Amino acid sequence: MPKTEKSKHTKAKILHVAKDLFANKGFNYTSVKDITSVAGLGYGTFYLYFKDKKEVFYALLELVEDDLYTASNSQADIQKNYPRGRESYRALRKDLRAICLSFFENRSILKFSKELALIDNDFKIKYKQMRYRLIQRTKTILEKSGVENMDLDIAAVAIAGMIEAAATQWTSEDDSSVIDSKLQVEKLIPTLTKIYFKIVS
Repeated sequence: MPKTEKSKHTKAKILHVAKDLFANKGFNYTSVKDITSVAGLGYGTFYLYFKDKKEVFYALLELVEDDLYTASNSQADIQKNYPRGRESYRALRKDLRAICLSFFENRSILKFSKELALIDNDFKIKYKQMRYRLIQRTKTILEKSGVENMDLDIAAVAIAGMIEAAATQWTSEDDSSVIDSKLQVEKLIPTLTKIYFKIVS
């Protein structure tokens, strides 16, 4: 295996193992030694790729951010126009389904990023950047849908907040969560789509 490919594989392995450990043990209780031990790597190897576990978490956040932003591109390209009517409804439904599934797949990282944002300013900045990108993505869809007589910035914040809140509740392991975490995504999407569709139609 070429060195470049081997390096990519090793870095990906570190990220994969760290993601699982953060989910199971928590960020604060996971050490670099834990990561290298589970990954089957030498302790010093870790520092060839990351300076500390915080940098690993940043890298994971960037992957999550990209996944949330591009989740539905293969299903509903946000760069295309959203003509009003049934086609628009179907496009939005696919879009929301992909985003919610991305939230589900990355729920542990999103949970810890929100918690760490409360106590660490660097994480706070990164988390805000991630949310801003989702808001801008929503604004793009609104612009493509041809909505009139509406402040698109306010609308984008409101809609992105709705999606985030619903997805967060759905992926929460807290027993007090309003939305059952065992609820199938196909049961969640119709309601979100109807609300979203009423805004853009």
